[in-house]
Amino acid sequence: AQADGNARNEFPGRRVGGGTRGNCAVDGRTMAALNPASNLGLTTSDRPSLYFSMPTAETAYHAQFILNDSDENRLYETTLVAGAESILGVHLPVDLVVPNQDYHWYFVVACNPLDLSQNVVLEGWLRRVSVPSIPADAELLETQLNLVSTYQQEGLWNDAIALMVELRRTYPDSQAVQAQWSHILETLNLITVVQ
Repeated sequence: AQADGNARNEFPGRRVGGGTRGNCAVDGRTMAALNPASNLGLTTSDRPSLYFSMPTAETAYHAQFILNDSDENRLYETTLVAGAESILGVHLPVDLVVPNQDYHWYFVVACNPLDLSQNVVLEGWLRRVSVPSIPADAELLETQLNLVSTYQQEGLWNDAIALMVELRRTYPDSQAVQAQWSHILETLNLITVVQ
């Protein structure tokens, strides 16, 4: 029997780049989507963000993000400048992603404009789900870290990662934040890839 889109179990994707041939400005092996191994990130947000671990480089380079619906109709695309930051975020427009639909995204770094076969391509899926809101006293770091854990336990990886990236920016010297970040990367099996 053909399963409908919401019941699909397989989400083909690629979280980590591979080795690049030729004169590529970046090493694709250190490029990773911060996404679960299932390739499906769940969010409750009406304006989700997706994050990518990128090789830093002295010379800026470009990455393209594309979001399609489950029938591969293009809904959104944007170009980002990479090189300076090790974590690059894509912030989707509000209400572009509607609940209970699957969205297929692609993240492309062109190594050689003359040879597209050398592109580094990451891909995965995003689904917005409706769950009761999780209460949080947003000011307290301890509460924020507990919220990250709650998101993880609920399978809301997209939200856990997005909040964690913000906490790392806000509290760069916090050992608790760093420990939680390392725990998330270990759980995602990305600890050896993400800088």
